[in-house]
Amino acid sequence: MTTKKKTIVSLCLFFLIFGGLLLTATFTDFQVSRILTKNTLPAGQYYATGVFGVVFECVGTAPELLLSSICAAMLTVWANRIRKPGAVSTLMTVAGGAATAGLYLWEFSDMFEYVCRHVQAPEGGPSFKGVPAFLWGIAAFLALLCAALTLFAVNCFSDETLKKLPRFACATMASIVVAILLVQIVKNPMGRMRYRSMNVIGDFSGYTPWYVANGQPDKTWMRETFGTADAFKSFPSGHTRAAAATFYLVSLADVIGAKSRGRRAALWCFAILFTGLVALSRIMVGAHFFSDVLVGGTIGFAVCMLSREFFLVDRRHLRALKGSDEKAAS
Repeated sequence: MTTKKKTIVSLCLFFLIFGGLLLTATFTDFQVSRILTKNTLPAGQYYATGVFGVVFECVGTAPELLLSSICAAMLTVWANRIRKPGAVSTLMTVAGGAATAGLYLWEFSDMFEYVCRHVQAPEGGPSFKGVPAFLWGIAAFLALLCAALTLFAVNCFSDETLKKLPRFACATMASIVVAILLVQIVKNPMGRMRYRSMNVIGDFSGYTPWYVANGQPDKTWMRETFGTADAFKSFPSGHTRAAAATFYLVSLADVIGAKSRGRRAALWCFAILFTGLVALSRIMVGAHFFSDVLVGGTIGFAVCMLSREFFLVDRRHLRALKGSDEKAAS
């Protein structure tokens, strides 16, 4: 089978599976959420109590931010070791190091914020009173420690490997931003009410299918009613999109020339498993419906694969699409 035919078959299978799952979700969204939230989301509560859902709600966005931190570290070490010494290299090194620590701080503060929201939920519903000062100190310490360890680990790479990393780092960070923007562009105008928002008021008549655009209600009303302004941002799932960033590990293996089929298979399995677990957890806590996590995860995955094909994989792979047809014709 030619490369072009393999690509066509892969795309057909992708759209067939995605279309089948989306069609299923269209008719089962509400029922799936009702079943999965039964023992995790108490009546009248905005935040769930189940350990599985809470844990993955706190760490679900980690892959996106952690990977961005690692990419910043790659650019930092590359500028310091490979690029010609000068003012630009120095500026890139300093900025990259600061970005590495800053992204780690963002991740830990985000994680602690989710933890605090769940801890404070029984006292005041979904109302958030802020992250205590001592947790900010812990987040800062962990950010600096992780940044130092990451920079040290990347610095252990050979010069040959380091020369390949800027392309991966830039393409990955840019495509992550694209995925975030795509989800936000869709999320706000769709204005789908979260299952847990309906759970707070005990009225599920606000449920609408994923394809219905509702727009965003008044933020003041949402804060007064639900204690948060994101009560109508169910579709698509940002957490699942962020979890799908684990697929960039496959791209990294391509860039550094990892040829072990076993390791590559392990990376694929890890990415699929982690993204799937985060998607499941988002339904269990009532934050999203089946179709929300399906579309959110697919956006993250699709952007990753497009970035891989057009910017990271050897360009000969793309030229082979034309070459295979010419050989077949001859």
